[in-house]
Amino acid sequence: MIDVIIVGAGCAGIAAARCLQAAGRTVRVLEARDRVGGRTATDRTTLGAAADLGAAWLHFADENPWTAIARAQGRTVIERQPDWGARALVAGRRPGPDDAAATERAFGACWSAVEAAAEAGRDVPVSTLLPRDAFRPRFDAVMTWMMGVESHAVSSVDLSRYAESAHDWAVAEGIGTVVSAAAAGLPVSLSTPVTAIHWSDGQVRVVTTSGELRARAVIVTVPTNVLAQGGIRFVPALPDTHARALHDLPLGSCNKVFFRFDDADLPLAGTADCLARADTSRTVPFTIRPAGQPLVMAYFGGDLSRELEAGGGLAEFARESLGDCFGAALPRAIRGTLVSGWDADPWARGCYSSARPGAADQRGVLGTPVSPQLRFAGEACDAQHYGTIYGAWQSGTTAAQHLLDTLFATPRSTP
Repeated sequence: MIDVIIVGAGCAGIAAARCLQAAGRTVRVLEARDRVGGRTATDRTTLGAAADLGAAWLHFADENPWTAIARAQGRTVIERQPDWGARALVAGRRPGPDDAAATERAFGACWSAVEAAAEAGRDVPVSTLLPRDAFRPRFDAVMTWMMGVESHAVSSVDLSRYAESAHDWAVAEGIGTVVSAAAAGLPVSLSTPVTAIHWSDGQVRVVTTSGELRARAVIVTVPTNVLAQGGIRFVPALPDTHARALHDLPLGSCNKVFFRFDDADLPLAGTADCLARADTSRTVPFTIRPAGQPLVMAYFGGDLSRELEAGGGLAEFARESLGDCFGAALPRAIRGTLVSGWDADPWARGCYSSARPGAADQRGVLGTPVSPQLRFAGEACDAQHYGTIYGAWQSGTTAAQHLLDTLFATPRSTP
């Protein structure tokens, strides 16, 4: 019998499998897709350059295990902090010192309001805490990129718990390349969707489209939207605690559009970040030469991302916004286009998790074992690093180590 079945070969599943395998336990990783990596995916062929359609950053890179893994693989880690703040370009122009300082003060007031509410134990929608001033649209836009949802759907406590990363680094070959290579040597079964998990008889029986497997335990790393929407049937049904946690930690919507250029046609020097507009939350930030590639990347979040993906309008919105920023000649120089579609992906159904207002503590609930044989893992379980491959790694490792310390602990012999 297999010791542990791991459902999902994303960052959390890979981390859990590596931990268990290193401890001498037998594992089997079941992946619904025809590839590993989950919500990381690097396309290196469509545009002739590495484009991270999903996760693209080594957040908390100075302590993130994925940084060491990338370097051990011989990847090029780019130790450049992106300019996402008040001094980023807006509509193709660098703000003056006074404008940048005013934006920093306004954003500081917003963050202080969130922190004050959280410290007072008020888990409320972030939107109720923000002033209605000229800087509000830009802060609302940041929420859609950071959380994948609008500010009215963001929990003040959940947002306040997110750790501040001072080291956000890219990888020239792509984060998805790093993650997929980290699965080498693991027993992964691709194109094997799990349809049901039976977990009540002291072991587990996992039903897939290719048959059934038995194991002593199972770690489920499937995204919360898939689970909350019935993507896997649990027998018996999950307890109300965990079913509610899955519902209260939904994945938001984020998408990307990549445009390929001849490098000589690109504006600015090196890698640069630019916000299309600062007067509306329905806007898009661009990265010129992301990870040093001859590309422009547009990033979408929240309702705008969801609506444009559903209507097939992501590329056109990005193209028009790019022209508004840098002139009509630049879109005419586009040599290729690549668009993500995470909401429509049946094995993701969104980007990353955001706790509903009033539900910040549900991350801890989801990370609590359902039984000695069944537990969940993934970025949604990490209260400080959710939405990152670092959080996914930590959650997967924690779940695996818990099984090693409990179910697979070797009893001490008596004298």
